[in-house]
Amino acid sequence: MNTLDDVAHVGAKDCFVTERSIIYLVPEDQMSQAIGKKGANVEKLSKKLGKKVEFFEYMKEPEKFLEKAFFKAKIDKIEIKNTKEKKIAVVNADNTNKRLILQNLGRLKKIKELCQRNYNIEEVRIR
Repeated sequence: MNTLDDVAHVGAKDCFVTERSIIYLVPEDQMSQAIGKKGANVEKLSKKLGKKVEFFEYMKEPEKFLEKAFFKAKIDKIEIKNTKEKKIAVVNADNTNKRLILQNLGRLKKIKELCQRNYNIEEVRIR
């Protein structure tokens, strides 16, 4: 997180590392600053850290976060359900958009991790 601050002067809300990449959760109003002109900060960070760098926008409401995170797909509805055991996010989309979401399981896994760490959502279901 300090490297992001050094390079882009942006404070990340969260950060975690996978085998191939580093994922940052940045405030929505600092996203363009984090990326930099023509992706310059992404390149600098990637070279400095030796991994692919990905950004997700932090939103106060988990529904808005999920909508932005699945930007390639048209989402019909997002529901956050509280059961006795856990908090679940249900993302509803038609078959074409469901396929878009499920095609990139790596991205879905990262979104689920961010939901768990920042919104206490233990499960994200795509329907």
